[in-house]
Amino acid sequence: MASLGIDIGTQSLKAAILDDDLKLVATADRGYGPTYPNPGWAEQSSDLWLDALRPVIGQALAASRLTADDIKAVAICGQLDGCVPVDASGAALASAIIWMDRRATDEIANIDPRLISERCGLVLDPSHMAAKIAWLSRHHPDRSRIAKWHQPVSFLVAALTSEAVMSHSLASTTMLYGVTARGWDIELLNAFDIDVRELPGIADEASIAGTITTRGAELTGLNPGTPVAVGTGDDFSNPLGCGVCRPGVVAVSLGTAETVAALSERAIVDYAQLVETHAYPGGLYHLGNPGWLSGGAIRWASSLLSIASDHAFSALAATAPAGCDGLTFIPALTGATAPKWIAAARGSFIGLSTSHQPAHLARAVLEGTAFAMRDVIDRLSALGVPTGRLRLMGGGARSDVWCQIRADATGRPADVLADGDASAIGAGLMAAVAAAVSRDIKTASSAVQHALREVAPDASMGQTYEAAYRLYRERFAALEPTWSASN
Repeated sequence: MASLGIDIGTQSLKAAILDDDLKLVATADRGYGPTYPNPGWAEQSSDLWLDALRPVIGQALAASRLTADDIKAVAICGQLDGCVPVDASGAALASAIIWMDRRATDEIANIDPRLISERCGLVLDPSHMAAKIAWLSRHHPDRSRIAKWHQPVSFLVAALTSEAVMSHSLASTTMLYGVTARGWDIELLNAFDIDVRELPGIADEASIAGTITTRGAELTGLNPGTPVAVGTGDDFSNPLGCGVCRPGVVAVSLGTAETVAALSERAIVDYAQLVETHAYPGGLYHLGNPGWLSGGAIRWASSLLSIASDHAFSALAATAPAGCDGLTFIPALTGATAPKWIAAARGSFIGLSTSHQPAHLARAVLEGTAFAMRDVIDRLSALGVPTGRLRLMGGGARSDVWCQIRADATGRPADVLADGDASAIGAGLMAAVAAAVSRDIKTASSAVQHALREVAPDASMGQTYEAAYRLYRERFAALEPTWSASN
């Protein structure tokens, strides 16, 4: 028997099958991508996720030599901060406005940032779901047909089970959830003029949302009646799948976006508004930053430089010196979230000269994203959150040079996950708990065995990266007034 985890990524849908010993026995994926209708906008059709389900699950089952009869339970995790409006039947009424979209700046203009910090532990930002709901409420051509607002994960759970339910951790990303009260907050709902009846219910991540319906069976190839767990966002399932279930480790997920977070036993609010506080599966608190375009920045730069692969990009970057001879990249291609949240910010190369070559540009992208990571880690440390080691995961962790830059830029050892993305594994762990294969989420996460390699910081690089980081901060500060003026 086995448990199935599904991850709704920005670039692909993935499946992972775990056996009853929580060992990974098979994976599969199917690629797709977002669209960018206007500057600052990002959308994705929910049909891409629905259409990918059956073939991806089928491939994973075939690779594992299992059948639908062997699947005890399913859990879905994936991209958060999206918004999918649906009608009374659960059909999507528009493409999902996904996490990187920050069009809803007008909708938050009159919201008190301190209200959001105090009640949610979040930064007031148009990327969050409440702002997107407010935008769609104003701009959707047939607002009266909208019956529910979903995040991508809750949308897919509803598609498979007909149950509208969202986990505490997912709800805690919306700007509508009281992080200490653990529920939808009436004052926040009123601030955004949102009716709680149009939101999913809230439940624990590994509890059973419902069972697969006839339609769910058609979409997945799984048996009707198979339990489906509530699930969570990939910011949480990825570190869980990597065994991060206790304080002390900084989880860095190097996917299309980069998320940086650590765990705490108590809710800590960052009134400097760099780090956000979320509920975390298993009862802890997740303090971190939802990130910036990171792997996505590499793909963008690869296209500009006509580089064929991520491996070739890293190999080119490795030929440039640390510090890039004074060249800095600001990783704000879809707005900045570090060292400050500025939706109007845009990416920049600063300090270009005729001596700079493509290798310098490639390395500057790797260094700029690492410096944004350091912004978050330094703030976590200042808040009293343990940050002794890094755990690097996601596709970007396959780059030896990128991992070494991160160890060197922070002066911390990095444990690198050999098998990359673990979000679907984290989802599989929740399915195992839902199926009573494992006692609870923390037990399941602790039981997963990973091949980790350590990357130690190179002490000889300390001064070079300290100077390069200070230059990055100075240049960000110099650009900040121009973003405000253009907004």
